[in-house]
Amino acid sequence: MKFPAIAIILLSLTFIIPTQLSGQASEVDELFSLCSRFPHNSKCKDYTAPIPLNNRSGEEVSCLLGNQEELEKCKVLLTEKLLTFYVETGKGINVLDGAKDTKEVTFPLDALESLSYSEKKKTDVGAVIAFGLFGLLSKQKTSTFNIYFKQIETTEEVKTTELLPRRAVFIVKRKIGRAIRQDIEQKTNLVADILDIE
Repeated sequence: MKFPAIAIILLSLTFIIPTQLSGQASEVDELFSLCSRFPHNSKCKDYTAPIPLNNRSGEEVSCLLGNQEELEKCKVLLTEKLLTFYVETGKGINVLDGAKDTKEVTFPLDALESLSYSEKKKTDVGAVIAFGLFGLLSKQKTSTFNIYFKQIETTEEVKTTELLPRRAVFIVKRKIGRAIRQDIEQKTNLVADILDIE
């Protein structure tokens, strides 16, 4: 008599516990989703949601900050006083469909020490494989920036606990690159050192 009663209780718990857990999981997913899209929402005050690169503002570029050895996908955002890089970090996150979290690296424009700029045409290997001769004719036109900064102190605008790199390199499509170069020159009164134009 006791055995069937215990079996019924255990059986009912197997239905209740997963329902509660899935309710908690969907609540976490909802908060994550909310805070990923609207990080300044009041529900996200103490929540740090990972923000994928696609949700960041700015132009998508390939960048190299400081002593990195390989270019990585990131975004660059130029505002009136700041140059901000959003760099992918860590491993892909399941809830983000495999996208990575990003960190923000911000430089004040008044710390910009020198800027060199070049334009290149490079062959897209994928296009050559896919389209043969026609792919060979479709060269990508890119702009490359090499920027050096003065040593940067933490300020109200630039809040960081880590030492910022003194060098930033990024590669972007030529049309966007020309606009960024012109914008940086106007905001800093520096003239870019033009290394090479193809």
